[in-house]
Amino acid sequence: MSPIADPRFGAELRRLRTEARISLRDLAQVVYQSKSQLHDLEGARRGPSEDVARRLDDALHADGQLVALARPPELPGDSADRIAFAARHPTRTDPATVDALADLLASQRRLDDVLGAAAVMPAVRANLDLVSHLAREAHDDLRGRLVDQAAQWAQFAGWLGIAAGDHDWSRRWLNQALEWTVEGGQEALLGTVLSFRADLAGQMGDTGTLLGMTRAALTKPGMSPGQLAYDHYQLARAYVLADDRQAALDTAVAADERAIAALEHQGEMPPWDYYRDRAFFDLEAGTTRAALGQHEQAVELLTAGLDGLDADSAWADWTGTYVCHLAGAQLAVGERDSAAQSVERARSIAARNRSGRLSALVRSLSASMDN
Repeated sequence: MSPIADPRFGAELRRLRTEARISLRDLAQVVYQSKSQLHDLEGARRGPSEDVARRLDDALHADGQLVALARPPELPGDSADRIAFAARHPTRTDPATVDALADLLASQRRLDDVLGAAAVMPAVRANLDLVSHLAREAHDDLRGRLVDQAAQWAQFAGWLGIAAGDHDWSRRWLNQALEWTVEGGQEALLGTVLSFRADLAGQMGDTGTLLGMTRAALTKPGMSPGQLAYDHYQLARAYVLADDRQAALDTAVAADERAIAALEHQGEMPPWDYYRDRAFFDLEAGTTRAALGQHEQAVELLTAGLDGLDADSAWADWTGTYVCHLAGAQLAVGERDSAAQSVERARSIAARNRSGRLSALVRSLSASMDN
């Protein structure tokens, strides 16, 4: 797949073809491609040329949708051209190319909010192949910047694995992010990667590593106020799992204080912290209160957080996780009808994002409601 391909192309092609009730074999004959080539396009294993996208558009009566998606994502200036050039000539990478990779990463982060992890992962895989290759080839003064950028891409890939429930993918890229971050000396990013590694451990039921990695993250200098607040919420929930209620309560109070400080912070923030706003901290506080059994507070905070999300994030798979937490809290306080509505909302988000992890959470909630 092209490192600058729009990750939505494959899913949209599959949707249009399915709605038109045409097989891959029949469509391939119409657009002069092989069945395997179209299969790779739908699976995001290769990127389309504009000519092929135009033929597909015509065959499926898509009114230009596929042609638009075949073009590089909208990036500032000549960023897309620079990345395409770097893919062909990795040894000729320059500082402007590193800036272009940062622009592309920012756009991919926001696409994750809109489309979900599963849709974005194939394009990110291609981008990681490119960034990893550029980092390996760099031996001059530019290496530090490339390694730092590669670490940010790997950290984002690790997050996508967490969101999609792909533990092997997440572990691989978070470990690679740790390696690159240690070389680059970026302590704030190192703390964030450790925090994500802790989150992964929590998903896998490893409470000891969840506690240890979160504590380690909190020792790193230069951490952003938003990351510090999040890690305190994560640590409070880890203490709940470790049956240390007093530590959990104390840490939750500290987390609330850190969240206020983060919202009041006027300084520069790292690019990976773009989503840490009032709604996000309400969601984290609500999730923590639910873990503590303070369900009425949890319902209030989670409802406020979900209502405060921007339109792009309303259908993200990570949003669905918070909706599940809300459903659980609503069920705990006897609001069964509201809980049922939340479960259906989470189910819709899971289906839209093809999220196996979120679907499993929804099934678990549904089973709880049936008992």
